[in-house]
Amino acid sequence: MKTLAKYHDALFVTIAGGTATIDRSLAGSGWTSPTNGLFVSENYYDLAGLSMDDETIFFEGMAVQQTGIPAITGAAGDNYIQYDIMTSIPIDTSDVTMLGLFTVRGLGFPGVELNYEHVLYQRTRRYTLDLDTTARMAMLALDEQSGSMAPTASDRIYCYRIVALDVSTLASAANINVQPARYLIQAVPKAEPEYEYLMRLKRSYDLQQSHDED
Repeated sequence: MKTLAKYHDALFVTIAGGTATIDRSLAGSGWTSPTNGLFVSENYYDLAGLSMDDETIFFEGMAVQQTGIPAITGAAGDNYIQYDIMTSIPIDTSDVTMLGLFTVRGLGFPGVELNYEHVLYQRTRRYTLDLDTTARMAMLALDEQSGSMAPTASDRIYCYRIVALDVSTLASAANINVQPARYLIQAVPKAEPEYEYLMRLKRSYDLQQSHDED
């Protein structure tokens, strides 16, 4: 069994005049903003070294670790939603319509892109300020987890950290600080019957091609 780690860097956002902007002087590399109030960091595990000899990857465990204290400089009620996702096929993070559906319904659920089996891990967290923590320390108000941890023939696992803000409801001037994260996977390569392996490989290939990504 192998334990693998990938990282997403910290995100710092400034909100002013109804526009949320990444503070590049503080934020780590890799963050993009496909639309106002939505921020994305992407990474991936390269499993080619594990999946040699045409073996399927079976997952023993997945987790997300983070350090530090999430912070919002604003008013009571200000909040943001954080999504941590690992998938066996890529998602198009430039597709704002898809991201909008996903933030309402979650990936791998009816009416949204990707099947259940390909959403290996998904955690949704909401951080908010209340009257006692106004102006700084954000409280965890929601924590939901889903995912299949289904075996895969893909040689990559795609990792996404997505932060969503409802800019219209935030204080006119606010800052959002999202701490860095470590994504962990415990995985074991195992041989499957040839037919099952080929069908799994074909399914992963077909879905990856539908996104027109290498």
